[in-house]
Amino acid sequence: MQVETFEINGFEIEDFNIHKLEEGKKQGVCPLCSSNRKPANQKQKCASYDWERGWGTCHNCNDKFQLHTFKKTRKGNPDKVYIKPPAIDITTKEVGMQAEDWFKTRGISKKTLDDLKVTAGKEWMPQTQKEESVIEFNYFIGDELVNTKYRDGRKNFKLYKGAEKVFYNIDSIIGHNYCVIVEGEMDVLALHEAGVENAISVPNGATLNHNNLDYLDNCIDYFIDMDRVIIAVDNDIAGEALRQELIRRLGAEVCYLVDFDDCKDSNDYLLKHGAEELVKVITGAKQVPLENVTTFRDVEVEIEDFVRNGFKPGFQIGLDNFDDIFSTYTGQFITVTGVPSSGKSDFVDQMCKGYNDNYSFNGFVERK
Repeated sequence: MQVETFEINGFEIEDFNIHKLEEGKKQGVCPLCSSNRKPANQKQKCASYDWERGWGTCHNCNDKFQLHTFKKTRKGNPDKVYIKPPAIDITTKEVGMQAEDWFKTRGISKKTLDDLKVTAGKEWMPQTQKEESVIEFNYFIGDELVNTKYRDGRKNFKLYKGAEKVFYNIDSIIGHNYCVIVEGEMDVLALHEAGVENAISVPNGATLNHNNLDYLDNCIDYFIDMDRVIIAVDNDIAGEALRQELIRRLGAEVCYLVDFDDCKDSNDYLLKHGAEELVKVITGAKQVPLENVTTFRDVEVEIEDFVRNGFKPGFQIGLDNFDDIFSTYTGQFITVTGVPSSGKSDFVDQMCKGYNDNYSFNGFVERK
């Protein structure tokens, strides 16, 4: 069965079915682990194929794999020339034991570091004015290294000078109908560790007064056909400013918000509550409330209270028979009507006296 798929999420397929799997089948062997299994198990259908989104999932090794490769054609700024970092050989350049031990204290395994191609090296840092040992977060578009962020032991950062600004781990969202946006590379690593692999990070964090989202312009094609964009930035003032700008640019109708409760970000949540709870808080993200739109869920508590308990007594004037059937609230407009000389004015006077005696109201009554 030939699958007629030419593009996914707006990206044209370059090489279809790169693992030469049975086209159109929903299940089959895993290109990652089947050949390494015992002979009796090598032909077992341990993987699921999603041809429409271009992803496969193995239920034996629990890894995901792309079914196709894509042409990395993006809008960006065609007139701007960017400088690229020197190409690196991920197979020979590793993080090193010291850095691995530090990442373990943040709940990040070596497998996650390898999956996201994190490396280490030496780099001149402007904050200290000298060469430092640094962690290197490498930004890829396809197989091409387009930028690198360097982080030293004092939490000083810098991006490669003159390189294009894009989302970190941006290729991970191809083939998905939703993605998660976080504020830092460590949060991407934390979500990947928990099994949420389609997470991306802004390259330059959040600032209180100004958020330059040129990286969003450079990657806007990746968000075509996204049903949900889950915004899981930091719980601070700068994070809130970034959150609002992302909502404005992407549209409130597709944005969902994460509340980390007593934690600052995804990495803190992973350390405090564990991977399973981190996944729950991400998948439980709530849609951005639409302006001037109230849903039943917004007033559910108030309606349930009214059904069970009725109207709550308001202000009363101190006459038992009357108070049993009538009370009022601030902000209400009350009209007392009746035939001439039926006692309307006397009754209103009694009401005003009762409110003043019971609540010290100095009300103003307009009589007509």
